[in-house]
Amino acid sequence: MAQPAPPRRPLSTLVLLLFGGVCISWAAILVKVAAAEGLGPTAIAFWRLLAGTFTMAGAAALAGRPLRLPPRAALLALLGGAIFTADLYLWHRSIALVGAGLATILASTQVFNTAMLNWAFMGERPRARFFAAAAAGLLGVALVAGVGSGVALSGDYLRGVLLGLATGLAYGAYLLTTRRLGRFEPSLSPVTIVAWLSLGGALSSGLICLFERASFLPTTATAWLAVGALGAGVHAAGWWAIATALPRVRGATGGLVLLLQPVLATVWGWLLLGETLLPLQLGGALLTTAAIYAGALGAGGPPSRAGGGPAQRASGSSASRS
Repeated sequence: MAQPAPPRRPLSTLVLLLFGGVCISWAAILVKVAAAEGLGPTAIAFWRLLAGTFTMAGAAALAGRPLRLPPRAALLALLGGAIFTADLYLWHRSIALVGAGLATILASTQVFNTAMLNWAFMGERPRARFFAAAAAGLLGVALVAGVGSGVALSGDYLRGVLLGLATGLAYGAYLLTTRRLGRFEPSLSPVTIVAWLSLGGALSSGLICLFERASFLPTTATAWLAVGALGAGVHAAGWWAIATALPRVRGATGGLVLLLQPVLATVWGWLLLGETLLPLQLGGALLTTAAIYAGALGAGGPPSRAGGGPAQRASGSSASRS
């Protein structure tokens, strides 16, 4: 006779999800800390991904999960890691040009890109309200970028805004790759999948670093702590908490909690780095955040209790970026 399933603990699950949202909200701040210590933006990505690889591989070994993947799955995971490198390559440069909070808000528009890519390649047409949310999101992005606030949309600032929006496109492609991987190999452990994705990212970002002149090796304790926290705290612990908790909560709850990342990143940037937004920009940030939430629900939102196998959940949620 089958044993009854253990009762769910919604409060502890929500706490775990909140923990994950707080963890990933520190990503942009830690990138700025590492950059202030002299590390180049691609080098920061490399050390984050390398630390994430060892952390996730160690977690898989401790949990008794196999680290070997079928050849096709391994190649697709390495490709996904390379796409994630493109995401970090763009995002880290956007952070340097427009600040941690604004860069995170712009990158979070990947919700709309992910939905359109899923429609194009997976045949999943978004719900009607998604398109209204996307229109509101475009208006919010225009406001948060400085339209109407007297902000000069030129030079490095404009470049940073465009890089932030391009980050959202790259992350959407990364999520699409991980979803396809989950469909090919639905029984694979998420921890193993992310270890391989991290390895692919570390290899590709390391290759890019060979052709750059920026500083590669951390030379201070602060720099090592920053990249270590990015790899073990944001990349591994934050992802693990979100991937574990999301399948156990309602999609609306998960999407709302994961909006902590752009909101808290903006708060941390204000408190710790002196980053500020003008009133109209702040209104645009609130509008964009609300549109991201509505868009995530209109596109299907975070994985539900019935959503896919473990590998399909390895990417976490379309409402978050880590």
